[in-house]
Amino acid sequence: MAHHQPSPFDDPTNPFQDPTITSALNSNNQDSSFALEQDPLHNDRHDNNFNATHNNENDNFTSFRQYPDSNQDPFSTVHNQKALVDSQEPEQISGTNHGDGSSGNDLNAREEALRQKERELAEREAHLEERRRPHANNFPPCFPIMYLDITTEIPLNHQSTVWWLYREWLWFELTLVWNFVACLCLLFSHPESVTSAPTDLGIALTEMFTHTLASFFLWYRPVYNAYMKEVSLYYTMYFIFNGFHILYTIYKAVGIPNTGGSGLILVIALFTDGYVVTGVIALLAAICWIGMGCLAIYLYKKTYNHYKAAGHTFKEAKDDAYGRIGRSSQARNAAFSLAMNSRQ
Repeated sequence: MAHHQPSPFDDPTNPFQDPTITSALNSNNQDSSFALEQDPLHNDRHDNNFNATHNNENDNFTSFRQYPDSNQDPFSTVHNQKALVDSQEPEQISGTNHGDGSSGNDLNAREEALRQKERELAEREAHLEERRRPHANNFPPCFPIMYLDITTEIPLNHQSTVWWLYREWLWFELTLVWNFVACLCLLFSHPESVTSAPTDLGIALTEMFTHTLASFFLWYRPVYNAYMKEVSLYYTMYFIFNGFHILYTIYKAVGIPNTGGSGLILVIALFTDGYVVTGVIALLAAICWIGMGCLAIYLYKKTYNHYKAAGHTFKEAKDDAYGRIGRSSQARNAAFSLAMNSRQ
């Protein structure tokens, strides 16, 4: 052990600079007994793992080096990719075989859905073409002057309502005819308590012709066009004139003398005087007036509910009326003539 020479910079108060402690630390650093011991089992396991991994890599490399053609480059990237694809083909084929059933069913379902959609579009196009095509007049059957076809021109969801409106109009015509028959029987019966038979017959005969045309063109044709075109102006026309029609029906059902109506007043007078047959005919006419009035009120309310649900308004009808008047050549000529006369 070398003798420790004191340094002028040594601090005698520092315990770590004590010669005894310093010599002991130096001797421990040089002593090999404090070195970490190696685990022989760990070294052997590491060597075995390294050898196994190296052998596997060699085997894999050897498998890719076995080429059928000796002229091919063993380090070619294209060939490596080909070998990888060849190894994956069996798995892909097996997966495709499993999915053929479900994919085939999906394709069949899609094809069937496309065919169904194509048929629907073809039917819709044929229906629209049928509506656009000019048709021969078919109404009235005895003397056709216009074309009416509810199944073709009216949307499917409104056809039932329009059919009932058409039945209401037919019922009105039959009621007018039966009312004329009742007034004719009243004239021939000539009861003493009824002195208005000739007047009633004349009015009934006149109304049978005039009210037939008026009812068709004032409220049935407008409501037909309203459901066909969904135009607010046509609905407004129907509400106005069919409202008068309902009031007229109630007026006729009452049977006031000298009005041409075989109503309840006339029925009571006939049964009171003992004219049973004429009274029964008049009673049937009164029942027709009452029944037709009830049906008219029901269809009026149903049409009004549809009118409100569709969002139509009276302002829309008024604007439509102004637009039609402005597009009319007769209206423009009349306005021009009125303006020229006012200037003179």
